[in-house]
Amino acid sequence: MKPNDENQPPAPRRRYLVHLACAPGGQGGLNRYIARVRPWVARAGAMAPAQERIFMDECELISAINPLLPQGSDVRDVLEHIEAPGGFFYLLPLSGEQAVQLGWCPAA
Repeated sequence: MKPNDENQPPAPRRRYLVHLACAPGGQGGLNRYIARVRPWVARAGAMAPAQERIFMDECELISAINPLLPQGSDVRDVLEHIEAPGGFFYLLPLSGEQAVQLGWCPAA
């Protein structure tokens, strides 16, 4: 018998700093989109090194990031910033599973 999902507590969340960037001219001259993720900490000296995931294309980036954003937000609204030299930063509350989907490996 399947347990009732309503009785399950929500997965614990932690804040992660997600840096979205674009590397122009990958395979075939197409842009490569990159998510660099690390747990957020208050002190800069205590930050863990960022880990990353490279997306095959803009569509894969959009489908991975949009479900993590607050309702009404859309990563397509900031693509211009992502493609700029500095990229774009989000501070997102993520479950461990969501962070892993963005490239975070807790054991590293």
